[in-house]
Amino acid sequence: MSKFILLIYILVLHSTKCYLFSVIISIYNTGRYLDDSIGSLLNQTIGFKKIQVILINDGSSDNTEEICKKYQKKYHKNIVYINISHSGVSKARNVGLRYAKGTFINFLDADDKWDSRAFRSVLIFFKMNKDVDLASGRMKYFEAKNNYHFLDYKFYKTRKVNLIKEYNCIQLSSSSTFFKASLIKGQKFEEGVFSGEDVRFIFNILLFKPIIGIIKEAIYFYRKRSDYTSAIQNTENNIGFYFSTINSVQQYLVNKSIELHNQILPFIQFYLAYEILFRISSQPYKYLDKINYKAYCSLIEQFLQYIEEKYILEQKILTSRIQIFTLSKKYKRDIRYDVILKNESFIYSGHVLVDFKLYNNIIIWKIIEIKNNILYLIGQDNCWMPREKYFYYCKMGNKIIFPKYKYFSNYDFITMYGLIEKGRAVYFDINIENKDIQSIQFFFSYMDNEIEIFPSLGFFSHLPPLANSYYSTGAYILKKNNKALYIYKYLIIHLIMIAF
Repeated sequence: MSKFILLIYILVLHSTKCYLFSVIISIYNTGRYLDDSIGSLLNQTIGFKKIQVILINDGSSDNTEEICKKYQKKYHKNIVYINISHSGVSKARNVGLRYAKGTFINFLDADDKWDSRAFRSVLIFFKMNKDVDLASGRMKYFEAKNNYHFLDYKFYKTRKVNLIKEYNCIQLSSSSTFFKASLIKGQKFEEGVFSGEDVRFIFNILLFKPIIGIIKEAIYFYRKRSDYTSAIQNTENNIGFYFSTINSVQQYLVNKSIELHNQILPFIQFYLAYEILFRISSQPYKYLDKINYKAYCSLIEQFLQYIEEKYILEQKILTSRIQIFTLSKKYKRDIRYDVILKNESFIYSGHVLVDFKLYNNIIIWKIIEIKNNILYLIGQDNCWMPREKYFYYCKMGNKIIFPKYKYFSNYDFITMYGLIEKGRAVYFDINIENKDIQSIQFFFSYMDNEIEIFPSLGFFSHLPPLANSYYSTGAYILKKNNKALYIYKYLIIHLIMIAF
């Protein structure tokens, strides 16, 4: 869209609304981040004049009020400041909605921020897609992490998404979402919900009209705090996360979907699978007493019955090991025995779980070193199939060498049910023969099916995972080439280098 068309659009909106955007910020003891969050609104390329900021001080005891009043005084036409007793983020946002005058509404978290070009991208999108009522931007972590959110795969391009067809494009954050004010008139966040209030709010809308905008150019920066003090980073400490959230959010959405559509819609099932996988990978027994822990496990297993297996297998989060373990809990049997190795892939129910042509983390070498003419290799065994069904070996020329296996607690497989399988390390001790050049190939054998592998190189092994890297020690140089390790006598390499 040209700048001229955008200007016309702004002028048209000016005749109907005081502001293009109303941004509601609920603040609870996060005053130290407000310069960043408010500053990201002041710096929007569309200009701050058309942005309304509603600051809700949710009973903070830090310097929040001082900072809010400073900004309100300086930008009194654009900033509303309200102080309430501490009631939680849902109540604070609901209060803010009463004052919103913008065409579009966003709920920016007080410790996060928007990219300076985000609002312009949102305006363009809504202008070009008038039938869309809510749209989301990409979520990128900063501070303690520096990557994109697990669901970022849906942002491969800016577009309109029908969740009935693209059920995996779920949106879980209202902070990175823009809503048409006309859409959410009369809508409220559920007060008293400990976590998941965003999901309930958004899905309440999507269950009636499952259309959402995906805006690749709009970046929402989500702070993962280095000191782990945010509410989300400490959810597992609160018993409400284990019971009231499931009843108020997940069970509510199941019931609502059945009420409106006589089924649990695919995008609801996909969300449930996403949520349950995270919960299964956690360790609730650290926070719950025995009675509540047992009740929680039963509740999770109950929810697994709502979810078709495809929505668990299609998740892009965590590992296939967690997915298969989750399905084993759903079916109350070890379904690893139903997995087959075909075309160099682990396959279950038609889904490729591990493609060994692409996957090289079945072993991760932690130690690679040569001492006294012996090559020592120690790696983490990442295969999650039943151990009686597989083994590793390597070949040096015509010689076959089998490793030793040792228990290593750092590699334990732990879920919400505790220790599921003890971790183990793979140890190869390989005698180096008196040859100028020697190659070593590695193999994985599973139920009489054998494939050549090359375990990945850990960052702290002597042979780093970098292109053309090598490990030099005494009389030898060790180098990776394709799937094999090559050991050269140091003199031979030296002569080759001189020749070139």
